[in-house]
Order: sequence, then structure tokens, then C-alpha cells
Amino acid sequence: MSGVNRKSTPIHPDKGCLKAAPAPDAPGGACGIVASEALHALLERGLKAIVALAGARGGVIRLVPPSGGTMRLVCAVGLPPDILASEDLVDSDCGMCGAALRTDDVQVQSGSYACARRMGVFATGPGTGPMLAVPLHCRGSTIGVFNLFFGDSARLPSDIMGLLGPVTEMLDLVLDNALLEQERLLSSLSAERQMFAGEIHDSLAQGLAFMRMRMSLLQDAIRAGNGAQSLKYFRDIQESLGEAHAGLRQLITHFRQPMDRQGLVHALENTARTFRDRTGVALRIENRARDLRLPAEQEAQVYQIVREALANVIKHAGASNARVLLDRTAKSLRVSVEDDGSGARIARRRASAGNGTDEHYGLEIMRERARRIGGRLRIVSAPGKGTQVCLSIPQSPEPRTEP
Repeated sequence: MSGVNRKSTPIHPDKGCLKAAPAPDAPGGACGIVASEALHALLERGLKAIVALAGARGGVIRLVPPSGGTMRLVCAVGLPPDILASEDLVDSDCGMCGAALRTDDVQVQSGSYACARRMGVFATGPGTGPMLAVPLHCRGSTIGVFNLFFGDSARLPSDIMGLLGPVTEMLDLVLDNALLEQERLLSSLSAERQMFAGEIHDSLAQGLAFMRMRMSLLQDAIRAGNGAQSLKYFRDIQESLGEAHAGLRQLITHFRQPMDRQGLVHALENTARTFRDRTGVALRIENRARDLRLPAEQEAQVYQIVREALANVIKHAGASNARVLLDRTAKSLRVSVEDDGSGARIARRRASAGNGTDEHYGLEIMRERARRIGGRLRIVSAPGKGTQVCLSIPQSPEPRTEP
């Protein structure tokens, strides 16, 4: 069992709140876990089970914040409301809890322990027995304690030390998993920020660079009195400015409106309902993949790929109609966005990208999103034949139902 010694270590009742220099490796500092409502709920359920199994009068769990210092009460079972207020914050070097943090060992003390005076009648009055402070860990670092308070008894229950091992490992596992989830969310946020930076680079930064070059040429043409060239450069700047504005609105919409919680198909259908009124292009969603269920990360990335493809339909295709088709084979999910536009401009962009120039209008962004979920993106476009953006994602075979 990590970090918990079943041998109890009594604290002298006259010591009060022990004051000692913090350990070099401050509790909680190596782990960096941040308590959340979900973590509180999990720990509370675990504490209720522990209190019931141990036959204790009550219990609390305290965690030290990543920066160290004062322990904060995370959850409590069996404590009166008036006690909870005074127990919310406790110094991390205080009494048996501080000793459990410093020594990484179980601490046992009778109900007459001086620092229990904050808890009033609950800890010091009639019917009060021994108290326990047991260290908690996250990835090997001691980051908190849980206390158990027992009823009128001179001794702890005979089987309590055998129980502490499994229950402490359970709480440590909850903390490890909470940190893993926290890291996963931070990693996802970091990846999304990188994606956001890529979208800004590909949509706004390049457009601004183009306009800056055209402004220089416009200035030269004005100085030379060349009206035709001046008008041409002005129109180039005006068109690029409109595209940059549309790209910015697209980014704002993306980050303000996450995908519908009812799933990918429902979110796409909601998009289609207002698509024609907003864009002049009729959009149809055709779902041939019945009972489609994807992991949340895949649904989010597929949705954004479709949105980017539809944005290209609006900006470049000159289309009247578009279709999003979802289909499934034995080995993959296929999502395609098709339009009846000219296809010429996208084809030219793809040809330029093949010669080493940067892909504008989000094509590379779509490919990066596809790679993040293990998929492949293929774009078919030819002058006069429209454009088709095809996404293929490998899928595990569905389990067969035995007759």
C-alpha cells in the first residue's frame, strides 16, 4: 500500500498544534491536483463507504493545494454544520493531520487531543473515542489526509488497521484518476489553442499580409497617377478584407457555439435548417449510418471539418446546393461534403499547394483535424464539376448479435 504504514503513531495530548518547518517537498506540490466539484463528489462517496465500514462516528478529507500551505476541507461525513465552518481551513503543520503529512504515516490519538477543541462537543464531549489521521497520495506525493472519529471506546476497532490499506488505496486511485483527467483536459486545451493559432495564421494572418503588399502597390500606383492599376489594387484589398472579416466571424462562431450535446447528426441538422437563409445555398444532410455513435473527440473534430468545408462552399464554390453525406462500411465511417459549384478556385488552390505554397481557406486545418482522430481527408475538385471533401475514419467492427 502506497505510503501508509499500518503501525499507529500516537501524538502526545499536550502537544497541541505542532509547529514545524515544512518538508522540502511540500505536500501537494509534486502532484498539482486541483480539486473540482466532480472530485469532491467522488471523494464524498468514498468517505461515506469508509465511515460505514469502519463503524466510525464521522470523517473528513482534507487536501493541500498545489502551492502548499493550508489544508482545505474537501468533504465531511457525520459532522454537524456548525463544526464544518471552523474546520474549513487547517494549517498543514497542525497536530495529528500535520504529523500524518510530514511522516507519511497513520496517526492515532484519543479524543482529548488539544487541537480537537475547534470541533467542540463532537470531538471532546461524552461518547468520543480515538481519532485517526491517514495520509493520502497522488502519484506517490502526500497531498492530504482523511480523518476518522470514533465513538465511546478506549481502543480502535480490532480490524481497523487491516481496513485502512484497501480504503486508502481506493482514495489514492481516485486522486490519481482525477489528476489524469485534469492533465487530459489541459492537453486538449493546449491542442485546441494550437489549432486556433493555426486557423488564425491560415485565415487572418495571410490575408493581412496580402493586403499589406497590395497597399504598397496601391500607394505606388496612386503616386504614378495610374488610375486603372489603383482601382485593381483597391478591389484586391476590398475582396481580401471581406474574406478576412468572414474568416474572423467563422472563428468567433466556432468558439462560441460548441457542438450540440445531442450528437453529430443533430448538430448538422440544426446547421442545415438555417443554412440557406444565411448563405443562399441549400444544404441537405443525408445520414446512411444508422445509430451513429462516436467518441466525443471524434464528433467534435468531424463537426468542425464539415463546418470548414461548408465555409469553403460559401466562399469559393459559387454553389446553389450542397450535401453532407454520412455513410458507414464494415471498416470505416465516411463523411463527405459535396457542392454543385464551379470547383475551379479550389482546384487552383490545391494545385498551388502541391507546388509548395501554403494552402489557404482552411484545407490544411481540415487535414490536421482528420489526423488528430486517425482519419484521412481527400478533396476532389475540377472546374465545372463542383467540389467533394471526403473524410474517412477507421471504425472497430460492430459486435455480432448471436441468435
